[in-house]
Amino acid sequence: MDRYFWHLSPSQARGLACVVCGVDLGKQMRHVPVGRDPATDREVYACAEPCAVRIAEESERLAREMRESAGQADDSGLGADGEFGRLLRDLRILVGAEALLATVDDLATLRFLLQMAAVQSEQAMIRSRKLLARMTLRED
Repeated sequence: MDRYFWHLSPSQARGLACVVCGVDLGKQMRHVPVGRDPATDREVYACAEPCAVRIAEESERLAREMRESAGQADDSGLGADGEFGRLLRDLRILVGAEALLATVDDLATLRFLLQMAAVQSEQAMIRSRKLLARMTLRED
């Protein structure tokens, strides 16, 4: 799966500049492919040192955090780390998306925000239904 980099300058989107620091990736600069531009699906690059290393470390940290959070599910579903906590997180993301949608005029960013809102709202709906079902079972 490719990683997409958003809000790139024209030279970064064409693969001529580092997506992290923006330095020109001329023939003298050692660089590596790190992902794609979402608008053109063109490959983008970063300086081999230190920018690509920083991207790799950040990706590894995020993957580790996601694995840890997936393994820490609360059986009751009502704790801060359970379904209820995740529902609140989904709702906070939707509130943030609403604020951003009101100010964005870039078509690519608007498309991304709408996709994110669709995914988060679906997740919130699923979590809400799970919690309602659990609460109904406990009442019986």
